[in-house]
Amino acid sequence: VLVTGASSGIGRDLARKIEKRNYELVLVARNVERLEELKKELVNEFNVKAEYISCDLSKRENCIDLHSKVKDVDILVNNAGLGDFGEFSETELTKDFSIIDTNITSVHVLTKLYLKDMREKNSGKILDVASIAGFMPGPLMATYYASKNYVVRLSEAIREELHKAKSNVKISILCPGPVKTN
Repeated sequence: VLVTGASSGIGRDLARKIEKRNYELVLVARNVERLEELKKELVNEFNVKAEYISCDLSKRENCIDLHSKVKDVDILVNNAGLGDFGEFSETELTKDFSIIDTNITSVHVLTKLYLKDMREKNSGKILDVASIAGFMPGPLMATYYASKNYVVRLSEAIREELHKAKSNVKISILCPGPVKTN
């Protein structure tokens, strides 16, 4: 199982839940210290085989490199995400780009690459972590809400393609409400 955004919040908690199913874990995030802590916890407390990769998924080439390094993934959890708060006309454009690159581009790239692999072997699961925000307008968080809408709609479209192809590959969307995370 490959979990992005594994160093905190939902990603960390999903990794803790997944370990109970006896999968080998690859934890991906930018924060090396938190990844190391989580790996130690999973290995020492649950005797799970886990490794981590520190990676900034806002860069496309890092997503492509991650796919080349980590093959044979049975479950992909696209959880890495960023947000910002403020009026759209007042937030920083560079921050908007980081949100778009992390919340949209990394999900798009990783889903495409791992979906190809999964379709080849006709098995696998993808969990895209979106948000309840993906279903509504988001004043004061416009870029974040729009990015989560992209994840919802992309995942729904892929699900229809898989269903029509009678594929054994599954894609799901997790749409939580507000979560306390960094």
